[in-house]
Amino acid sequence: MSLRARLALTIALLAFLPNLVLALLLGHPSPSLFLWLLLVALVSGGIGYLLANSLLRPLTELTRAVTYLSLKEGPLHELRLPPTQEAPPSEIALLRARFEELLGRVRRLLEEREAYYGALAHDLKTPLLSALRALEYLEKADGIGKEARVALLKEVKAELARGYGLVENLLALSRLEARPLSPETLNLRALAEDLLLRYRKAAEERGLRLWAEGAGSARGERVLLERALANLLENALRHAKGRVRVRVEEGALVVEDDGEGLPLPLEALAQPFRQGPGNRGGSGLGLYTARRVAEAHGGRLCAGQSPLGGAALRLELRPGNRI
Repeated sequence: MSLRARLALTIALLAFLPNLVLALLLGHPSPSLFLWLLLVALVSGGIGYLLANSLLRPLTELTRAVTYLSLKEGPLHELRLPPTQEAPPSEIALLRARFEELLGRVRRLLEEREAYYGALAHDLKTPLLSALRALEYLEKADGIGKEARVALLKEVKAELARGYGLVENLLALSRLEARPLSPETLNLRALAEDLLLRYRKAAEERGLRLWAEGAGSARGERVLLERALANLLENALRHAKGRVRVRVEEGALVVEDDGEGLPLPLEALAQPFRQGPGNRGGSGLGLYTARRVAEAHGGRLCAGQSPLGGAALRLELRPGNRI
């Protein structure tokens, strides 16, 4: 039943029932009195229906405006409710204002997402294009020698690894948005040691010492935590002078290096596709992904000064004894 019909029925009953009760209290009502009461109820219901149309006209107009907006095609900045033909009641005006606020928020989110994907396409295109150009050169360069060929192949490998890391971060962010976490109790020292094995060779090639110390556990999803810690390790290895340490604590992982430290506040560097001088943070998604993973686990990512002399990035999580 529509709101108009409900209002009309309510008015009709309010006109009919009190009169019927009064007639019964005064004596035996005649059939003509019942007919009169029914006529009063019908007339009252009709008046109520007309009154409901008048009262609900601003709401009907708002419904049409929203329908028009849902069917309209065009750029994002044109997503606005059309103006009203007459000044609406205060309640409808407040509803329009709240809807405009929600619409503005949706508009900003869509604009941010478009900018996000534009930056993503640019960042993903750069390493792929560099790798393609290097391969095209290798295809035609027959007499460059073994050393030059190996150097170019290492460059191709580095560019492809950069693109792969970007895709890994995107998958982690997508996993965070698509479903709730599947936490388990993790031995953080074992997780750190397993991950250090992947980066040991790269550290040795750069003459860096890489090690882990301490012990602790936490509740979390292994794949996401591995991705977050890998981002912090890659960031440290990129800027360390000689040492990178992973310090394990109860409910926390701290990655320290002896580099120059963070060039900007962590709040700025941990934004998507935001890089500091010297590309601190790599593709611009590394620190952002680590922060999102920490927050999804009820923790946070914070920065400080390392005893080694450089930056210390602390990934705080729930301790393993918490559920």
